[in-house]
Amino acid sequence: MSPLARAIVAQLSARPRHFGELVEAHMDVPWRDFLRAWGEVRAAEVLSRDDAGRYLVSASPSPSPP
Repeated sequence: MSPLARAIVAQLSARPRHFGELVEAHMDVPWRDFLRAWGEVRAAEVLSRDDAGRYLVSASPSPSPP
């Protein structure tokens, strides 16, 4: 998992967030790079959503292969 993807997981572990909040927190990152990292987080299958539609981490991400 990339450093940006790990940062997103850490943010979602701290508290649930809407996708837009994550985007706003990473406005300094090129959009393509952000979406690539978001895809990594989604592929790790650690996300769930609360009743308000916010994303949260529901499981620990599996370690990246060496």
